Amino acid sequence: MKRPGIEAPVVALDLDGTLGDYHEHFRRFATMWTGREIVWDPEIKGSFAAQLGMSKALYRKCKLAYRMGGMKRSMPVFEAARDLTIAIRRRGVMVTACTTRPYLQMTTIDGDTQHWLRRNGLQVDGILYGEHKYRDLVKGVGKERVICALEDDLSQIKVANQLGISTIMRLNDANRQFVPGPTQLTASDLVMARCIILAKIDQYKEMGPSYASR
Repeated sequence: MKRPGIEAPVVALDLDGTLGDYHEHFRRFATMWTGREIVWDPEIKGSFAAQLGMSKALYRKCKLAYRMGGMKRSMPVFEAARDLTIAIRRRGVMVTACTTRPYLQMTTIDGDTQHWLRRNGLQVDGILYGEHKYRDLVKGVGKERVICALEDDLSQIKVANQLGISTIMRLNDANRQFVPGPTQLTASDLVMARCIILAKIDQYKEMGPSYASR
């Protein structure tokens, strides 16, 4: 497949909870790590730690162990994730993986992430790490080149929207208790996400860069 040009428009894809089943994978790890059954209740309104019945301190310790243990390499991928990346790139659009994983704080993060992408055949043209991933994306390529972002974290969706990036909320068990705003696009699975993203790509090509912020 021909690689999109370096000045091509961009679609941003989050990883954990969006392309990969992070939440259930972490719950299983937390059960092994704590030595007790961790029950996940997505109906609880609050953080993922609260849904797991874990204190913030315990959750952070467990999450550090999860990352340091290379668990990101074995996280299950959601159905149709590979097809989504291929379909986007076939339109001549770059795929940028945007993740809050702390690349600068842990030397294993990039290697684990790249391994996971290769293992599951996900085709990406670049990876951005850290809490400011969407700010860095706009800084790097310009807002007018970003067609949209697929994201499951509401706090990151808010940041992306404030930056003028059109977002699609990837619905999953961890965020299903939140009610999206009336103008927020949502996708219950990656097949639906693919349809929405390809339609936005087509509209972008018809209307030009001015479409990206709509």
